[in-house]
Amino acid sequence: MSSESPSIPYLGEIRWILQAGMLLFIYTVVVGILNGLDLVDFERKALLTHLHIGTLAWITGGVFAGALVLFGSKDPDNKTISRLAVAAPLVAAAYNVAFLTTTNLARPILGTLMMIILLGFAFWGFRQARGTTLSVPHLGILAGLATSVIGAVFGVFYGIIIANPDSGIPSRLGEAHPAAMVVGFLVPVGMVFSEWVLNKDATLQPASRAGWLQIGLPFLGGVAVVVGLLLDLIPLIMLSLPFEIIGIAIFVVRMIPNIRTTSFFETGNARYGVIASIFVVVNLCIFVYLIVNYISQDDFDSIPRRLMLALDHSIFIGVLTVALIPFIGRYTLKTYKDFIDHVMFWGLSVGTIGFMVGLLVDTDILIRVFTPILGLAILHAIGVFLPAMGNPMGVLKKSLN
Repeated sequence: MSSESPSIPYLGEIRWILQAGMLLFIYTVVVGILNGLDLVDFERKALLTHLHIGTLAWITGGVFAGALVLFGSKDPDNKTISRLAVAAPLVAAAYNVAFLTTTNLARPILGTLMMIILLGFAFWGFRQARGTTLSVPHLGILAGLATSVIGAVFGVFYGIIIANPDSGIPSRLGEAHPAAMVVGFLVPVGMVFSEWVLNKDATLQPASRAGWLQIGLPFLGGVAVVVGLLLDLIPLIMLSLPFEIIGIAIFVVRMIPNIRTTSFFETGNARYGVIASIFVVVNLCIFVYLIVNYISQDDFDSIPRRLMLALDHSIFIGVLTVALIPFIGRYTLKTYKDFIDHVMFWGLSVGTIGFMVGLLVDTDILIRVFTPILGLAILHAIGVFLPAMGNPMGVLKKSLN
């Protein structure tokens, strides 16, 4: 495994975001291992922290890093975006401490601070996009920034509802938060990072009409789900299906040439992209099954818990974690021997596949066997990459000046 460590603007900020995200993600992984093995019965606040570190510090942090990589060269010395990049993991950490310890107004207050950072990144990203030749990864990062802002707004409302049930805010505003994040945010972002690691030239290739549709249709599908939930319009939620299906079908067709030329037994980023691409399709299949069998019948309460966990983890782990790990490896200060890459890849792949099969067939023994394999593979990757990002103090001092 080699480090590209390119000479690009904001490289220090990129490394800081990824380093801090990995450090925080350790909590999520450890809780996942203990929960999967049924060794600890975690309360709801601990599980919500497990979830939100994954979405904010790990995945959204990856989106911030991706935005800096793609758009930084057009605005290489912007003090505001540099400070937002430094602040993002710190606010995410404080927000998750609030999730772990309180249900009061600290959550929506810190959520509002996180929303401001998201707005800042989205505004900056869309501003830099003007006049830029956009690739599919550019489009997907922009879609991710836009939908993360939408999700953050609903998340703040949800926090206020929890802190003060008599606030008068309709509960549907809070209920739309998970849909905005899981469908609207994670699907376009998942396709982006899958393509980015599968095709090393993806960011250099202008997006074709098919590429625009690949990102645009799932984005619209996510909007349809959110609006359908807000207005209690099941047909509008159903309308998201063709958008999601066509968008991901385009993604698969576009990725087939790269998939065909990728070997699972040769080191490099591409094979991670193949696994992530497969789980993009798995996530879609689970989503379609849920819509057709439960949501179309307005029977949300009957959805099996393990099926919802499979929907979430197929995109959180199968797509984004599998794709983010090689993405992070590009920005380390070191190169690594092949066996380290093999341990990462096979641990992630075997662990994820076994864990997902356990969830889908609702078999405890499979979950208990493959959860530690998956978790230890992620911790192995973090143990390799975390110190290889260097000392973050230089970036922190720079942000204070």
